[in-house]
Amino acid sequence: MASYLVKVRKKMDIHSMHRVRNVLTGNYGSVFKGRSMDFDDLREYSYGDDIKDIDWKATARSRSVMIRRYIAVRKHNILIVADNGNSMAALAPSGEPKGEVATFCAGVMAYIAQHHGDLVGMVYGNHGGNTRYAMKEDTAYLEIFLGRYAHSIKLDSPGSDINSLLTYIMKGYRERLFIVVITDPDSAETIDSEIIRKLNARHEQMFIMVEDSPMTNEILRDKDVRDVEGKVRLPQFYRKDKKLAKAEKNYREAQKVKIKKALRHFRIASTFIDSSDHAISAIVKMLEEQKHARRK
Repeated sequence: MASYLVKVRKKMDIHSMHRVRNVLTGNYGSVFKGRSMDFDDLREYSYGDDIKDIDWKATARSRSVMIRRYIAVRKHNILIVADNGNSMAALAPSGEPKGEVATFCAGVMAYIAQHHGDLVGMVYGNHGGNTRYAMKEDTAYLEIFLGRYAHSIKLDSPGSDINSLLTYIMKGYRERLFIVVITDPDSAETIDSEIIRKLNARHEQMFIMVEDSPMTNEILRDKDVRDVEGKVRLPQFYRKDKKLAKAEKNYREAQKVKIKKALRHFRIASTFIDSSDHAISAIVKMLEEQKHARRK
């Protein structure tokens, strides 16, 4: 079995820029600010208590200053939620299969989380159902679910069903999670905002969208190209049309703006990734964005 985490580590070494080092040495933890403690009970304020812990509603009811007490959570629960519908078997702009890029992104998140001693689990699914892996920190276990996710993405797989996948997470997990959703822009555009709102009430979320190769992609110019859904062959003259290329580019850019705006409404960081080579820097930037998202 290929070592997905070793592949990530090697690329991390190549991308040893300042921002990556910050994520690996401490800034990652601040992404979870406000989620590393679980509410326990209330008690009266004592001299020296942090005024940020004052519960003003409880204070008004009791006529005594009351503060919230918390139970420390030593490990975070990182849940990678990945789409394995047949659209993920299409190509990314780099010419790589989208599933390969998605698996690498999942590996990056698993590697960073494991580096910080956090627990990592995974759920992937499509219209045919979902597969769940429990939270662990064992390297061999992470390699297993990354490998199984990668091999589950096929052209003859059922179509994507991102809303059912997220509903499964909403109903199936009681503990607080940091959810990393990996899908593509077309699926992300169909997500029910009510599901996002309900998940957001309890969990932190981030979205990684693996982009589709343009129909007019230069690297596909002399290749036989077929649509994943309809299995329809795209003729050469169609893929060389400059007006079509411009129209498709405008559509994709508008789509990204729409998705970003919708997620930003819920203070959720997101990124669009076109290749494995650009994944690390894009994910690091997204983590930095998430660090500030809840404070806005």
